Amino acid sequence: MAIATLLVAGCSQNEITEVRTVGNPAVGFDVYTGVATRGTDVSTTTMQGTCDETHYGGFGIMGYYTGSKNWDEAKGTVTPSFMFNQKVTYDTNANEWTYSPTKYWPNNTTDKVSFFAYAPYESNVSGGRVGIVTSQIDDTGIPSIDFTLKEATKIDEMVDLVVAEELNKTAQDEAIQFNFRHTLSKINFKAKLGADYSGLDGTSSFIYITHMWIIGQKGGSLSFDQTNKLTNENSKFYTKATWKDLHWDYENATIAEGDYSIEKIMKMEEKEITEIWADGTEKSIKGIILKKGNKETPVDLFKKDQYLYLIPINDNAEEVAADGAGGCTSGDIQIGFHYDIVSKTADSSDDNPKYAVSHLETAVSLPANHMKRGKFYTYTFTISLKEIKVSAAKVNDWGSVTGNFDVN
Repeated sequence: MAIATLLVAGCSQNEITEVRTVGNPAVGFDVYTGVATRGTDVSTTTMQGTCDETHYGGFGIMGYYTGSKNWDEAKGTVTPSFMFNQKVTYDTNANEWTYSPTKYWPNNTTDKVSFFAYAPYESNVSGGRVGIVTSQIDDTGIPSIDFTLKEATKIDEMVDLVVAEELNKTAQDEAIQFNFRHTLSKINFKAKLGADYSGLDGTSSFIYITHMWIIGQKGGSLSFDQTNKLTNENSKFYTKATWKDLHWDYENATIAEGDYSIEKIMKMEEKEITEIWADGTEKSIKGIILKKGNKETPVDLFKKDQYLYLIPINDNAEEVAADGAGGCTSGDIQIGFHYDIVSKTADSSDDNPKYAVSHLETAVSLPANHMKRGKFYTYTFTISLKEIKVSAAKVNDWGSVTGNFDVN
């Protein structure tokens, strides 16, 4: 009986790219320019890009040969010996997905192979590049992934972990089509004013957002008032957890004790301003300006195409909990928020503007039943001169809007 070459196709975010791998073509990484780099959504486009230290192209495959048995019957005894962390990349010259060495379907055309895929690809066994450590070649059952968030200093390189599986495939299936799913929660922040403060003209006076962070269990150095620093003893901000049995597992998870700065992805003004603090010292600082008109028009707090990709909370089953159930409780994730009310001083000049400043700091809890797998949350913070509230939250299924609602 003829031997059929195993063919691979990749897709993401409901895109289907079906191409055939013929032979064993070489991949020229140096020909890829202008592709999406780290810190963005994984998509078909990013997976077709270069796979190196600064680009998250390609994906990995675990392949399990189960013979005449279906996956559910054989999964407790089979290991990924057919393919183990097989790197698959896109050859733009041939316009097809390629891998090496080429694998072939079993001679018995009814024998089955099951595949599990993930992206971005991780070649470092310690997970040092993208924070992914896969289960081992002698482990049975659905492959698992130990996943670690990037540290705050590399928050602009955050990883969007996606997975897919295709079970009980035979030689008749030829090209395998993977439909990747997002495993994390994607978060975006905006801010607006609680009233149309006419005095905040954006030049002589304005609200100035200078710091934001995810509050750790024991807090840290990011609170302005270290005597009464913000803490969140009941935090569920996981910096490490395991993707296992097609959902998240927290048995060996890590919750951050210290604060986690998100300042590096904030959309700060290009120029610093000089603030005159209460003790008379002058400090140059960058921030995000809110002024009159921003009551109706929220300001983006993150740079273009930058988001938080966080490990979901209470994700204990393959099916994601319905709206209004599951996910986090209010307070599981708290955002530290520091903003100043600034006004030009009397001795300020256009060439050397200086601002008197009043400091305000608060903790804002994300709403209950959020932080679910595969959801995209856009939170709008409403800032008054006394407090900050989450006044609106838009939830997307990473593609289709499912609802808008107010949060008191």
